[in-house]
Amino acid sequence: MIKKHLAFFLILVMALMVRLYKIDSPVADWHSWRQADTASVTRVFSQEGVNLFIPRYQDISNIPSGLENPNGYRMVEFPLYNLMHLGVFRLGNLNLETAGRLTSVILSLFSLTLVYLIANKISGKKTALYSSLFFALLPFNIFYSRVILPEPLMITLFLASFFLATQSKLFFSAIFFSLALLVKPYAIFFALPYLLLLKKNNYKRFIAYGILALIPFILWRFWISNFPAGIPASDWLFNQNGIRFRPAWFRWLFAERLGKLILGYWGSIFLVLGLLKKPIKTLNWSYALFAVGILAYFSVLASGNITHDYYQSITMPLICLILGRGVATLTSLPKTLFSRPLLWATAIVIFILSSAFSWYEIKGLYQINNPSIVMAGQAVDKLLPKDARVIAPYMGDTAFLYQTNRYGWPLLTHDIDQMISLGATHYVSVNFDTDTNKLIQNPNFEVLEKTDQFVILKL
Repeated sequence: MIKKHLAFFLILVMALMVRLYKIDSPVADWHSWRQADTASVTRVFSQEGVNLFIPRYQDISNIPSGLENPNGYRMVEFPLYNLMHLGVFRLGNLNLETAGRLTSVILSLFSLTLVYLIANKISGKKTALYSSLFFALLPFNIFYSRVILPEPLMITLFLASFFLATQSKLFFSAIFFSLALLVKPYAIFFALPYLLLLKKNNYKRFIAYGILALIPFILWRFWISNFPAGIPASDWLFNQNGIRFRPAWFRWLFAERLGKLILGYWGSIFLVLGLLKKPIKTLNWSYALFAVGILAYFSVLASGNITHDYYQSITMPLICLILGRGVATLTSLPKTLFSRPLLWATAIVIFILSSAFSWYEIKGLYQINNPSIVMAGQAVDKLLPKDARVIAPYMGDTAFLYQTNRYGWPLLTHDIDQMISLGATHYVSVNFDTDTNKLIQNPNFEVLEKTDQFVILKL
């Protein structure tokens, strides 16, 4: 058994090794604001106890929802990822950030295994190996396989559901699909290939599957509607400023993100070949249906996908399946027309160039954008009481507030007197701007610590 799948095990080991790069980085890298929000829910679970039905985090501002949120409700995805994060944190003797990144790494290795099994079922072992190699080593996917976000869990749950469906285990498939929807409802966009797996004219089975998959998500959405202050505004995700299908939409998604960031230009060759290959078996249509799902996802959530590149991370296993099929297509072209060694050399060169150009774009995402917020946060955590309420202005970005390990505000949302009336006890800043200097000069406020990088005030 091990010898039969030795190549895959080697890919799995490589995948683990590259994902350990900067595994202990603080939450101050690319998309740190979103990672901070996710990690903050886990932190509250750790400090105040687990309540899966009322997840809370340390941002108590009115910025996400437009409503004052003094309890810090965070009513977005069902917090299964945070429960796993907490488990790794408590079992692994790690800090919260490393535990979060490791949680995502572990989930991505499960996803890699499922990509291999799904591709093997649809197209055979060669395509399975190529697909899993892309999932393991594409720089974009490596980075988003070790971020503290719920997306890696949603990917694993969706892939498990689809694989179980290919094995005709529809009850368990529906359970995993329902969990994927609870974590990220965007999984619904990639469900088209399921139609190939449900027997024709068996409407009862189709309806039962849909009910089992959708009811938990509907109940969750109904439940969180009781906490409007904890539900971030989401209308902007769809078509803010009428961006959908405009030239900028095509450029950002298909040139900047898919062509450059994910595929490093050259990988587009494999993608096109994977889509052009004629389906032989019914299940081969999965590739085309996954592609339709990706296009639907890009189209419906047009502004979300344009604004944030992490929105494309959930499409990676599907893209890697198509890329693996593209490599299999290229390397199996007729010997009578093409030299087989030359085809393999071409495939290897394309893979290397694709990975190199993508890494050139991705490597900057690992860097710590502003080390001062980490230093200031450590000082706050050391100096201030645990029940302090902190204003940590960072243009609304919660990454700085997260570093302080205190409830508070990532922006001066009102004038300082109103903030104090809302419970603010301290102010910390890494930017000596007009607002900060004005507060420093106010005789009513005490400077607790001041360096050339940050200042902490008692209000």
